[in-house]
Amino acid sequence: MKFPSLRHSLMALAMAAGMSAGSASAVTITREFTANWFDPSHSGHGFGIEVIDAPVGKTLVAYWFTHDLQGKPMWVVGSGPVEGDKALVDAYVTSGGAFTNDFAPGAVQTTPWGALEFTFADCNSGSVRYVPDAAGAPTGVIPLTRATKLFGSACSGGISDDRKANSSDQRVVQYFNNTGVHALASGKTRFEQRSDRTDFHVEVERLPAGQYQLSVGDAVVADLNVALVGTVARGEVEFRSPAEPGHPLLDFDPRGQSVDVLQGTVVVLSTTMGDGSSGSGNGGTSGGAPDFGNDAYQLVVEQFNDGPEMEAELERRPNRVEFKVELEDVPVGDYTLNVGGQDRGTLSVVAVPGGAEGELEFRNPEDATHLPLDFDPRGQVVRLTGGAGFVIEGLFPTEPNNDFGDDDGGDGDGDCEEGDDCGGDGDGDCEEGDDCGGDGDGDGDCEEGDDCGGDGDGNGDCEEGDDCGGDGDGDGDCEEGDDCGGDGDGDEDGDCQEGDGDCEDEDEDEDEEECEEGDEDCDD
Repeated sequence: MKFPSLRHSLMALAMAAGMSAGSASAVTITREFTANWFDPSHSGHGFGIEVIDAPVGKTLVAYWFTHDLQGKPMWVVGSGPVEGDKALVDAYVTSGGAFTNDFAPGAVQTTPWGALEFTFADCNSGSVRYVPDAAGAPTGVIPLTRATKLFGSACSGGISDDRKANSSDQRVVQYFNNTGVHALASGKTRFEQRSDRTDFHVEVERLPAGQYQLSVGDAVVADLNVALVGTVARGEVEFRSPAEPGHPLLDFDPRGQSVDVLQGTVVVLSTTMGDGSSGSGNGGTSGGAPDFGNDAYQLVVEQFNDGPEMEAELERRPNRVEFKVELEDVPVGDYTLNVGGQDRGTLSVVAVPGGAEGELEFRNPEDATHLPLDFDPRGQVVRLTGGAGFVIEGLFPTEPNNDFGDDDGGDGDGDCEEGDDCGGDGDGDCEEGDDCGGDGDGDGDCEEGDDCGGDGDGNGDCEEGDDCGGDGDGDGDCEEGDDCGGDGDGDEDGDCQEGDGDCEDEDEDEDEEECEEGDEDCDD
């Protein structure tokens, strides 16, 4: 049988065209390519294609309804694994069948026919190269145009088309390892799968400015331009499915693949992406961060009295986890944070009144003002390194050893953010049903029937009979006999006279603005 050599020759043609298996391409074949395809200029024969889940992985099944060299109807069928925008199909023909109930499965014979190589340029066009086994049989290429599509489908040509309907969101973060070519270089990769899209983001910093190549699975997928941004050279590229302006189509799956940054043929940064399973990569769905909780950890390292100081804090909350590293009393500049042997980011120290300081903050779940917390610092060495060989480090505790800050937000951590009960109404905001106005009716405003004035009658104003003045007689004003001044003498003047008690200094004299020898508790 000639088929193995045919497969090799077709693959050689593909590689010669610069389309080696695993490389980034215009599209990747997804289940959305399940359709009927034909050549409009030769209507009357064509292909049915299905993209299925097989034991060997994603597989293209093809049915070519055509005619043999004698003009008789012929079906050529086969299947083959999907490789990016290509699928190489082992094709067969059958004989010995019969119509309806006369069909006998044992009489059917299957004969190898040859090879079919499908290649797609986008969701609506492609081609198929056919190479029969039969000696002297013609070979050729047929252009393909989509004739049908599945109901309710939307083809993007990216890997998001293959997301399963019941799959959960996923996030994998992986930091690069420095190969030693550029000692200060660092970077990270992030894969994120959501219900509406899938992203793959790569960022690097502290490489010499210039053009680099990004390789995934030993195939170059993009150029990576590094340029000076402020005082640090940085570069990034982000793929997305479906594609958007500024984000090329993500038509390859980086999970479980090697990811390298190349300078020519030299690898300068390298890592292997996790596949999103538990424990793979620096973070999966949970990001590798500590579980939510209600405790705090702290590490303080001071090299000498009034010298460089590093402080690291981890706070676990019922709805989030935060990790912060601060550095002060060091020269202005950038410092690399390394936790557990992995570079986690760059801490920039700036001048402030009285010295210099900087901080780096991580959070899970991630938000716009924090880096993603996708690692657990507990029990790990926390190290900051800078220029001129500067190093400060310490072992982060494994057990809680710190109290939370001031509870200004009502949540125990001293700030006010989403989920905190800052309004004092129990749900963290002020809305219908909340007693934000303090009038006791739970609607947050002051209206008829509310005791907003504090006079006890529930109508929110001050009128005859209301004790608005606080003088105890219930008429709302201050007259002879009312103790409006609160000085205990029962007069209406509200001042402090001889014989009035407790005029601030507790010496039972009439002075209320000075503190004399023998006075007690004079506001000191």
